[in-house]
Amino acid sequence: MLYIDQVEKGKDIHGCEVITNVYWTNVLTQKASKKCTKREMIIFINNNPNSIVKTKYRRYGVWMSGAEVHVVDNEYLRTDGNNIKADNLGELD
Repeated sequence: MLYIDQVEKGKDIHGCEVITNVYWTNVLTQKASKKCTKREMIIFINNNPNSIVKTKYRRYGVWMSGAEVHVVDNEYLRTDGNNIKADNLGELD
């Protein structure tokens, strides 16, 4: 399982805010130390359909597992299934 706990954002060609990079780890109880582009994470998720990628967050100093991350239209990372064409990984910054 992979956990994403931080993202970097930028602007697309239309000026909309998008995720550019994600920070991830395989360990729930440690801050993510590995970085990849959003495109690399999309490729990983698409090429590994049996792998689970989730967000994680800290609450009261304890790491908590978040929602599962999905790819929408081979372009966006989302934690919900409503297929809105935009990135959305919850409250991650």
